[in-house]
Amino acid sequence: MSAPSRDAARAVLARFAAFGTLTSLEPHTQGLIHHAWVATLESAGTAHRYLLQQINRHVFHRPGDVIENMRRITSHLAQRLAREGATDATRRVPSLVPTREGGLAHVDASGETWRLVPWIAGTRSVARAATEAEAHETARAFGCFLRQLGDLPPPPLHATIPGFHDTGARVVALERVASEDRAGRLSACRDEIAALLDRRPLATALADPFARGEIPERPVHNDAKIANVLFDAASGEGLAVVDLDTTMPGLAPHDFGDLVRSVVSDSEEDERDLGRIRVRSGVFAALAGGFLAGIGGALSSAERSLLVTGASVITYEQAARFLADHLDGDRYYRTTRPGQNLDRARAQLELVASLEAARPELERIVAAC
Repeated sequence: MSAPSRDAARAVLARFAAFGTLTSLEPHTQGLIHHAWVATLESAGTAHRYLLQQINRHVFHRPGDVIENMRRITSHLAQRLAREGATDATRRVPSLVPTREGGLAHVDASGETWRLVPWIAGTRSVARAATEAEAHETARAFGCFLRQLGDLPPPPLHATIPGFHDTGARVVALERVASEDRAGRLSACRDEIAALLDRRPLATALADPFARGEIPERPVHNDAKIANVLFDAASGEGLAVVDLDTTMPGLAPHDFGDLVRSVVSDSEEDERDLGRIRVRSGVFAALAGGFLAGIGGALSSAERSLLVTGASVITYEQAARFLADHLDGDRYYRTTRPGQNLDRARAQLELVASLEAARPELERIVAAC
């Protein structure tokens, strides 16, 4: 999907009920999916920032479902926060700026869907946890998010990406693109494919307990990583969970697993020095303690028993997704250099191996929380 021009973004911005003089419109480079800009409007001497996003309809085939889910989620969270008497309630949940016609999204002449989200003042985001306290706050924020969505009224949220955490289907997709080899990259990553297929039992390690009715389906974020938490710039509190596009019915161990996958190792997601990838037990303990503190009694004992498994499953799944995208010509994840998705897959595979080696210790940590 080619990036819209700045002039196109400026024209779309004018369709929303955000008033003031536009003083800045800059590309927002964080995130791998949507095209986005940070807009600053000044009114009565006060600057207000917004995030303008064009929803990637090649990833989210029904952008209207994404907007509808976000409306329901944010409305429910705002009501829960009000009932709980939360301080700074308006800073703890994102919102949508309406269009001048009263809708929550603008569809342009080419059929692309845009939304405008107010920037939550006094917050910061980070790509990696600098301290165990930051890891704890990240996990606590996601635990609270799941707990607060636990009583979301029916119907279920839309599945904005059907089969998103169907790990078995992700492995089948990897085998398909490997057999097609449309980008001519198969010969360079046969070892990685073999390593993934050797661990195929992980593909059903959560799906089977769910199919047996042992763990429930619930509204979960499905992309639980530190970059999707806004921290209070003054106190360091994990204030708000954002990037809600993949929030839909799913499994709690998936969200905890994604937290572990994205935080537990002090390395980049596309780390080339695989010796740097390791499980930091202190960080894992902070994640487990924070998540369990946030979700509280809303987590069943069966879900709790599968938290460590969730970490291995989601990391394995992500390795398969990165490798499949590499073989398919980098059509899903945005890349900044050749071979980046292959490096991402290799890093995830190394982390799976580290999690497997550390599993007895990680199980003891969860049991002790």
